[in-house]
Amino acid sequence: MLKNSDSMSFEDLGTIYRMEKKSNTVSAVRKDLYPAMAGLIISIRTEYEKHLSADPDSIICEGVNQRRKKAILMSKEITEIRMGKIASLALIGARGGQNAVDHFTPEERTYYDSILDISKKHVGIVDRLSGKKKFEPPEIDSEPAAEKKVPEPATVRKKPVPEPAAEEMPEPAAEEVPACVPEEPDKKETVEEEMVVIRVLEDLPLFSGPDRNYELSKEDIVRMPKGMAMALIRREKAVMVNPGP
Repeated sequence: MLKNSDSMSFEDLGTIYRMEKKSNTVSAVRKDLYPAMAGLIISIRTEYEKHLSADPDSIICEGVNQRRKKAILMSKEITEIRMGKIASLALIGARGGQNAVDHFTPEERTYYDSILDISKKHVGIVDRLSGKKKFEPPEIDSEPAAEKKVPEPATVRKKPVPEPAAEEMPEPAAEEVPACVPEEPDKKETVEEEMVVIRVLEDLPLFSGPDRNYELSKEDIVRMPKGMAMALIRREKAVMVNPGP
């Protein structure tokens, strides 16, 4: 493994290039690999421009130019080879495998995590489209639901009801109307999961439900299974709505 230093030499770059070409795994390299390769290219380019302005036809100028071109090509190929290896590891991880990520640079760890996340969603696409996997909980954010407070439905908060005029009939308070009670007790939804009505508080990404996909926008009013609705409410993405009489 090459140690970190203030700068990378052309010989260091060649060593890394040969390691990556020879090995089927991600080689152990310095953690600042990409800034170091960029710094080497900048250094060689500066040297080339200096010789170019002094004597563009000299053999020294041409030699530095060839080294500059080779450094650019090796850096690009090192990047692409490591990308391919990391992408393969992400697919293994999406299938449930465990990968060692100690040899990754910070940039490569970000790349790996992104591909892993996408691969986990894509690996089961046929099951979802064929109906084998009907329900997929929405991945709205990574914050644990327990750390957030469940917003209190607006209709639960009781407000003083003014005395009605003699000629008016008093209207029932909103909280007296039970939420999401079917009009007919023998409807199919009493056998399946209870359905509730929610109001969406912000735009949400597309996610799958038991019988349909949901693509919801802010202020949408939607009726969905209670389990899914509560997942959104716990993350403060929606609030419960009591339907009118």
